[in-house]
Amino acid sequence: MQFSDSDIALLTWINHHLIPYSGPILQFISYTTTYASIALLLIVLIIAIIKKSKSLRTRFYILTLVLVLVAIVSLGLKRVIFRERPFTTYSFIDKLSEGGASSFPSGHTMEAFAMAAALSLLFSRKVVVIPAYLWAILVAYSRMALGVHYPSDVFAGIIIGTFIGWCIPSYFNRFNIFGNLNNPP
Repeated sequence: MQFSDSDIALLTWINHHLIPYSGPILQFISYTTTYASIALLLIVLIIAIIKKSKSLRTRFYILTLVLVLVAIVSLGLKRVIFRERPFTTYSFIDKLSEGGASSFPSGHTMEAFAMAAALSLLFSRKVVVIPAYLWAILVAYSRMALGVHYPSDVFAGIIIGTFIGWCIPSYFNRFNIFGNLNNPP
């Protein structure tokens, strides 16, 4: 069995073994990605303004940079590496959601994991980190369950997103660009 065979076999199993009536919930989770990211940015900014916190304002800038970089990388990779959506290539994959042109990598997954990784570095409290990663995992799962991404698209999104979400805050902290981010906000 080749890699592509196992990729489509796993996708087929996920796509055909949904919890009954979970389609609308999975669609909602999938579509929350950018809205949730922007809402998170606004919450951090509003709290930073209310508390007049330079530390929170810095975290807002870093999270914004993470979100913008993920969008650029995702769109760039999708233009360079074109891969048909699974529902286009395989008629037995049920298309339960909309998908753009290229399948690789999963931009939703990349964004969710980038934000979760950045949050885990910037706000290291379990009350922030655990929900962020649970949401990211649900987004990743939803993209396969809805039939719009292969597991390898999602896995690439996890790796690239986590890398971006880890590198940006680490870079700013290492070079002390905005001050020490290790201090709690």
